[in-house]
Amino acid sequence: MQIGPHLKKIRLSKEYTLNDVASRLHISASLLSQIENDKTSPSLQSLEELLKFYAVNFSDFFRQVEQKRYIIVRKAETETLRNPENGFTLTLLASKLQNNALESFIAEIGPGSTVEVGVLGEEINGERIVVVIEGLIHATIDRGDPHALEAGDSLNFKSYVPCSLHNGGRTPARFFISGIPPVFF
Repeated sequence: MQIGPHLKKIRLSKEYTLNDVASRLHISASLLSQIENDKTSPSLQSLEELLKFYAVNFSDFFRQVEQKRYIIVRKAETETLRNPENGFTLTLLASKLQNNALESFIAEIGPGSTVEVGVLGEEINGERIVVVIEGLIHATIDRGDPHALEAGDSLNFKSYVPCSLHNGGRTPARFFISGIPPVFF
């Protein structure tokens, strides 16, 4: 586990120099540089003092350190959830990415089926995007009139706006949907 680069990133984001931090914590700038470059590991006490100085919670720091920067999910590795009585199938695309802020799915709804997209509070200010892959979907946004969306059409809306997606065709409809969690409840 490389914690040094994360400590350096925090220091730079707070616009501190090595000397600023070293003098306030009574350590040498050389030692801090070695820690940030993973040439030496800080003691638990030194790490706690650094994080306290940076005003970063210990558990939040390690959650960030352990977070993967990217992941490739092969089609054979995807997880698919099925709800036959509602005519709904959901394939998770980023479920293996820990601490992800963005959920992405391939969804399929059967003819005549409807799904409600999760509505979040306005304070979240997230967004959703829907891209129709195949079929016909009627999107009812903000309780207004439905909009017919065909393959290749897309819809982008704020996550606090209510939206339902209805398969208005005679065959299953597939679409990509992405947004700040949770997309569906």
